[in-house]
Amino acid sequence: MTGTCGIATADRGSVRILTIDRPGRRNAMGTATAEALELALRAAADDDAVHAVVLTGTGGHFSAGGDAESILEHVGGEDPELLALMRAFHRLVVEIWESRLPVVAAVSGVAYGGGVNLALACDLVVLSEDARLCQVFVHRGVVPDVGGAWLLPRLVGMQRAKELMLLGPEIDARHAERLGLANAVEPDAEAALERAVALAEQLATLPPYTVALSKKLINHSSADDLRGSLEREAVTQAAALRARPATEAFEAFRRKEAQA
Repeated sequence: MTGTCGIATADRGSVRILTIDRPGRRNAMGTATAEALELALRAAADDDAVHAVVLTGTGGHFSAGGDAESILEHVGGEDPELLALMRAFHRLVVEIWESRLPVVAAVSGVAYGGGVNLALACDLVVLSEDARLCQVFVHRGVVPDVGGAWLLPRLVGMQRAKELMLLGPEIDARHAERLGLANAVEPDAEAALERAVALAEQLATLPPYTVALSKKLINHSSADDLRGSLEREAVTQAAALRARPATEAFEAFRRKEAQA
């Protein structure tokens, strides 16, 4: 396992595991860590041998969100410094959202503030039973960040998102699963990571081009109206049908039909 700026990297076959590795800070992230994770995700997407990513945290926690020490360093400075801090996190969210690779989050322990929203930006989420999620922003006198105000209403609806963000309750893994914030809940952190890796390995067996196009189509649907979504679907499907995976699949189906 290799690491830099609080991000550890390990490969398991065609799955790359990226671990936020700041256990002394419960994996809270400052600008350097956010930028390092963005670069690690981009490097994974640029590596043809990698077909899926698992994002997790070390020391029994996913991430406590923004690192208070890093944030306080910027608070007394100029507005451009604060904007640069926020935009580092925004680039990270966009990198996950727009990556050709499916990203699976394995979440245990604390996932607070920007940490929980980072997980919500991923394509699939696996929680451990001890996971504790909280949109803690209001309790710290700040507004939701790391894309939460855009992501959360699309996952749970407007009223429930307002409840979670304006009141800021801590919710457990089973509550999060019922709300639709998780795909699975496992007994502990190790089991959650193994389930996340298993899902990533399953995704990695599928045609990468098809997975990338499908992810892009689904993600854009949240911003398109019906007609825009249908047009994007038409263009995307035409591209998929011209590619080898679809041609081979339809040829195999035709041969099977002829033999029936």
